[in-house]
Amino acid sequence: MNGATSGPVSSPLETVLNEVFGFEAFRPRQRDVCLSAWRGRDVLLVMPTGAGKSLCYQLPALARNDGFTLVISPLIALIEDQVTKLTALGVGADRIHSGRTRAESQEACRLWRERAIRFLFIAPERLGVPGFLDFLERYKPGMIAVDEAHCISVWGHDFRSDYRHLGERLQRLRPANIIALTATATPSVQSDIVTQLVMDRPEIFIRGFRRENISIEIMEMTPGARVDAAVEILKSSENLPCIVYAPTRKAAEAAALTLGAGFKAGMFHAGMPTAERQDVQDRFLRGDLDVIVATIAFGMGIDKPDIRTVIHLAIPGSLEAYYQEIGRAGRDGLGSRAILMYAPIDMKTHEFFLEQNYPDPALMDMLIDAVRAGSGNRDEICGRLGLPPETVRNGIEKLWIHGGLGVNDVGELRLGNKGWSKSYLAQRRHKREQMTSVMRFANASICRMVCFVEHFGDSDDQKTPCGICDICKGRGKDLLAIEAMETADTRAATELMLILMPYQSKPSGQLYREHFEDLGWDRRRFDGIVWDLESRKFCFQSNQTFMKDGKVIDFIRVGLTDEGRSYLHQAKKAPSPAAQKRLIEERKSGTSNKKRGKQKWYGRFSSSRRERD
Repeated sequence: MNGATSGPVSSPLETVLNEVFGFEAFRPRQRDVCLSAWRGRDVLLVMPTGAGKSLCYQLPALARNDGFTLVISPLIALIEDQVTKLTALGVGADRIHSGRTRAESQEACRLWRERAIRFLFIAPERLGVPGFLDFLERYKPGMIAVDEAHCISVWGHDFRSDYRHLGERLQRLRPANIIALTATATPSVQSDIVTQLVMDRPEIFIRGFRRENISIEIMEMTPGARVDAAVEILKSSENLPCIVYAPTRKAAEAAALTLGAGFKAGMFHAGMPTAERQDVQDRFLRGDLDVIVATIAFGMGIDKPDIRTVIHLAIPGSLEAYYQEIGRAGRDGLGSRAILMYAPIDMKTHEFFLEQNYPDPALMDMLIDAVRAGSGNRDEICGRLGLPPETVRNGIEKLWIHGGLGVNDVGELRLGNKGWSKSYLAQRRHKREQMTSVMRFANASICRMVCFVEHFGDSDDQKTPCGICDICKGRGKDLLAIEAMETADTRAATELMLILMPYQSKPSGQLYREHFEDLGWDRRRFDGIVWDLESRKFCFQSNQTFMKDGKVIDFIRVGLTDEGRSYLHQAKKAPSPAAQKRLIEERKSGTSNKKRGKQKWYGRFSSSRRERD
């Protein structure tokens, strides 16, 4: 349940807030979180980027007598940023990560041992270094903060293997309380974080996902037109500074070349030398660059308050990622824009990365068979199977995570348990669902901000329309009615619901082939109708799988919700039970679709539809 604290409570929090951090008052929703952590409770905080999560562990730590805090963070940029800010406030803080020398890490340990610093920041891999956890057991923290906590969950971000052991390792540092912080946890991820970290009756705060000053706009257009559209948008100086997110390094380079002709633009992606990336980032933060074109490698730990626009040149891989990326705009509280340019073809890029990062289960079985045959070396497996090293690496990593393979004392692969596929298939299916959720968001007909609030489960929010997104400003007010859809699609949506009426659900591809393909519709238009109906809660989509020729095939089933059935009955369009029974019998006998069923369903609109198309 969400944490809540009522009534005034005497604590040193306000004093530390003012004297150390220089703030006269808490931001909305911060005080309850700080109070719980100060009292020694385990806490899960889900709060957007830029809303003040860091204060929620730093303030209570400093207000406590045992205020020595271990901070676990997966990103060096975030660690460096936090240490710099704390030391500037006169608070002792140091860090240990791969970018530090051995001597510097030893000095940080000495300062911690002598209690000369209040905060020690480490990467999660550090806890796996022999002897380091023993050291922390001797000099225990009073509090443990786990930043970017969604990384611990198989349902969250791309799984980071060292997070797998965090829960068991941190138990050795109890009775320190744990505060887990993240900006991107859906309800399923929230539950998994609590389980994986072995949190003790935590207070859970899901707060502040509504951004009042960001106007979200969705533009459907072909990939080739998007950079030119971005140029036109950025010609207005009020839309600068801007981050432009590109789907691949190649796309980032091409966009940066075009934008560089008219703007002070830089480029940032993981394939660039570290020093070059840092230089581009620093110039953007100083204001020497107006535009930075980047892949998703850019942005974590970036705190530039005056970013006016975030443009995506393709659909992102998940709503969580998209929300975090647009959250870099408007941190100064002034009006900002988030513009997403997309087309259904964008999903092909994500499908490619999904297959690369989460290989087909048949390939995973090949890897297991290779180990069973005596190949314990990764290079040997690559040679034997003739597979790219990247594919083998990803497959082995996922098998290790899900228990299909293990590693012996000399680092060679060994067989694991036979039940690995259940959790792996669930995770693979979840990743695909994340992809489809973004398409549903793009095609939704309700307020964009309300979509986010519902997605993250922010129970404090009243779910009122934001009034500034493209939906609120241009798609009509009666968004729950079928009649509010685009006129050309209204009757088709009703007919689709009538087709679904006799069934629990039907495969999406079958619906398209049997009822819409012959009308000259392309699949994109059909999917748009389905997504539009789902956004109105009149139908649902569920991801399913089946086995064919030893391969797992993913597909989507579509069905009516109770709201959809109620709408048809209220509109007096639902067929009678006898008619439903007859239609089901016709389908079983194979006569409905190709003979009279299609004409029966579409007789009311097929001729005019063909003329209009």
